[in-house]
Amino acid sequence: MRIALFIEFQEKKVAVIGGGYVGTTRAKKFSEMGAKVTVFSLNFSEELLKLGAEGKVILVKKEASELDEELKGFDLVVVAIGDKNLNSKFRELSKKYRFLLNLANDAEETEVVVPFEGGKDGIRFAVTTEGKSGVVARKVRELFQKVLENDKTLFVYLNAMEHLKKFMKQNEIPVNARMKIYSIVGSSSELIKIAESGDLEEAKKFVERIAEEKAKELGGVEDGF
Repeated sequence: MRIALFIEFQEKKVAVIGGGYVGTTRAKKFSEMGAKVTVFSLNFSEELLKLGAEGKVILVKKEASELDEELKGFDLVVVAIGDKNLNSKFRELSKKYRFLLNLANDAEETEVVVPFEGGKDGIRFAVTTEGKSGVVARKVRELFQKVLENDKTLFVYLNAMEHLKKFMKQNEIPVNARMKIYSIVGSSSELIKIAESGDLEEAKKFVERIAEEKAKELGGVEDGF
């Protein structure tokens, strides 16, 4: 079973096997995220050649079937070639050298899925159909993105809850009390109404007031907070 995670890839080492369209897309994606990307292929797309000339990726001319020790030390290996016959080899190498494996040519057998991403102003999401349909995954991404673009309430709500977290930590409210207060404030219909009005400052005042009141009730602080 796969689990959805957001992983920091700054300075991580990523190998991409294949210099075509998919290999180019994956190499560019991980390079933009700050990873150190090496592409292994006999042929490279024009975009990869440009990225290589700019020093954004390393290009190594090597037949996929000949790769072995070259993959040692990588954190993630992306297999972006059409021939699935080599997939079993790369699965064995992933165990041998302990790297994560993204089989871009086999959605069912891959260990790592690279999803379609989106987000806005502190909210991020990732979508995958795990190989059933990239077209549908893109459609879902568009729908989610449209919600974020049009629903201003979410961001007032988000910023108010972030403010609540900082406020309670600064005032040293115990963690057990904080967990209960998050639930109380997060489900408050009054906070939702304030968020709908778009008044972030009022939302911040509201969460502070509730935090003070509930912390005292729960024994988290003394009077005179």
